[in-house]
Amino acid sequence: MTVSFDELEKIKPLLREYVEQSPKSVERQWESPIEISQRPFHRYAGKESQKIAHFLLMFAAVDTAELVTMPENARALLKYLYGSLSDDYFKPSQIDLFSKHIQDFSNHYNLGSSYEQIPEILDSINHFVQENAKGDLVSYAKKFATPEEMVKEVGNNIPYIGGSRLDHVRMYMRWMVRAPPDLEIFKNFSSKQLQIPLTSFMRNIAVCLGICSKAIADWDHPQEIDQERKRLTQFALELFPEDPAKIDYPFFMLGRWIRDQNLSLQFLRNWLQFLKKTYVKLQRPPITFNASKIRQESTFEKRVREELEKFQFMFSFEPLKFTLSNKKGEPQNYTPDFILPRCRKQRKIVILEPHGIWTPKQKRKFQLGSKTSYFWAFPSEINIDEIKFVNKLRLFMKLYSKMYYSILIVPSDVKYRVENYPNICNEIYEGEDIPKMLFDLQKNMK
Repeated sequence: MTVSFDELEKIKPLLREYVEQSPKSVERQWESPIEISQRPFHRYAGKESQKIAHFLLMFAAVDTAELVTMPENARALLKYLYGSLSDDYFKPSQIDLFSKHIQDFSNHYNLGSSYEQIPEILDSINHFVQENAKGDLVSYAKKFATPEEMVKEVGNNIPYIGGSRLDHVRMYMRWMVRAPPDLEIFKNFSSKQLQIPLTSFMRNIAVCLGICSKAIADWDHPQEIDQERKRLTQFALELFPEDPAKIDYPFFMLGRWIRDQNLSLQFLRNWLQFLKKTYVKLQRPPITFNASKIRQESTFEKRVREELEKFQFMFSFEPLKFTLSNKKGEPQNYTPDFILPRCRKQRKIVILEPHGIWTPKQKRKFQLGSKTSYFWAFPSEINIDEIKFVNKLRLFMKLYSKMYYSILIVPSDVKYRVENYPNICNEIYEGEDIPKMLFDLQKNMK
């Protein structure tokens, strides 16, 4: 797709504004400057910077769909492993231990089809850090004049993140090099030296801008991909000359939201205008990744998860937080239960909201002569929690229905009553109809 110079110049202000209004993040799983409680290590642990550098290199390596399905699972997995193994987590030759704990983890998380490779990948990184970096990646970085020199050296020594996966090391270098809100652990490098990682979600944006010709990289022609990456990095320099890597996380988020669409400059402009308009209303970033601790699923939600897995849907549980209002007394945020990133209905991303907590029916007495009978009726007074939930759904539809298709799943005994609430979702299903609903949605899979 060819994009003219004038068209690119016109969209640059929208892109700058979007980046400036995006959440400030040190790493793409966290939506605010890194909190000690969210770090995988204790606040006062010795050599914390060295451990963080080591830990996040592991994150960059395993963060692929074939290993963990989605980035949220990578973070959860590595925190789980560190919690289980403590400092043994960083020692070489722990493949059997890694395998045991990863197998336990896979019983609760939907990992990728090749997740059995993870123990060997983590072990190869531990060997590299111990043998090549002498246990200290921070000092090791000082051997190199530019981040790119270190990127290639890491890729040459850790096979899994070399070649076509080298952009994962470039992503890692952004976390390590940039000043806050990133970590600025490798202080000998400058942010201006960073190359923008051309990962799959970044390619979605680059295709819209005419920087890449297609969304799927052709690794039979690596030189062409290198040229595309250089063009993207140059474009980032034009947007933010002092800090080109500033685009990395916001472009990643946007690229993830628009995946599997008919990518074009106009489509990108529509999304940017939608986000700008919503930001103006709310005075906060409209959509962020959910950084809070994932709660335990309800029995009703587990049923939906099991059916999604049977039908082989790609899904995330509570991955996004949507800003609803900045007014006192109104719901501030909404975190939908399941998002199906590759499923579209009416060209919108599908959201599933199974909700089993509604005001129960009330037992009422009926007197006919001397005979007393009882029956169950709709409540005369609605529980305040139900009112709050309905208000959340209604605000979400008002703000985000242009981009998201919301399906509410409820118990059969409340469906008739819930249907009387206007403008709370696109469709309502009973819990018993989940298989039929998913069968119909499969026709909309990408």
